[in-house]
Amino acid sequence: MYVYKLYTLTILIAVLMASCGPARFVEPLERKQNAVSVDLGGPVVEVPGVATTPLPFSLITYGRGLSHRLTLHGSWYTTAAVFGVAQIGGGATYGLWKSENEKHGFTSMLGFTSAFDVFENNFKFWPQLDAHYFLKYDLKKLKQDDLLTNGRSVANMLYFGVGTWYELDRVKAHNEKQEDFVLPMINVGHDLNWKNWTLKTEIKLLAPFNSNKNVVLDYKSLTGESGAVGVYLGVLKKF
Repeated sequence: MYVYKLYTLTILIAVLMASCGPARFVEPLERKQNAVSVDLGGPVVEVPGVATTPLPFSLITYGRGLSHRLTLHGSWYTTAAVFGVAQIGGGATYGLWKSENEKHGFTSMLGFTSAFDVFENNFKFWPQLDAHYFLKYDLKKLKQDDLLTNGRSVANMLYFGVGTWYELDRVKAHNEKQEDFVLPMINVGHDLNWKNWTLKTEIKLLAPFNSNKNVVLDYKSLTGESGAVGVYLGVLKKF
């Protein structure tokens, strides 16, 4: 019974972690620029007798700009490791279009999340595809030495996105038939930028068209009995 409960818990956390992470690198980094971010948050659930709160999932992400349009990044889901799940993610963000004044732009991200349950020897893999529109405001002028080294002007940023997470397995836990192969996501976020630091906040609608009934946790959603709402907070350092 203990092993069974542990199996259920780890698989549940793996699935939630895979689908509930915040957006990574909505705007590509500069060529040869590096960045590390730490994010905390997850879907909002009601804990009976305690509170209604976001689940405190955490992940660490590293990214590097290969060009002014392309950034590669990888993530390690640290909370999953506590429960014996080795979970990592990766992807590439590509700049599709940017206005001449660099205040508006569209980007896309192709990525994946994989999870391995070390106790039950189970492996899962989820592809993911996202698209974002960003809008910059409150442009901050750089110093002369930054301009001479081709530094990019700093501005705070709002972004809006849609994404899809793909389930490849035809069978769910307990040998039930898989019915949801595409799980959509809608998100809105804000980056408060300094020269090398960013404070990130994001709200995400997770699987807004999929029922959240008959599941282990009591998810809270803006759409009622479908999906969940996720809340995230993160810090990013560029170097």
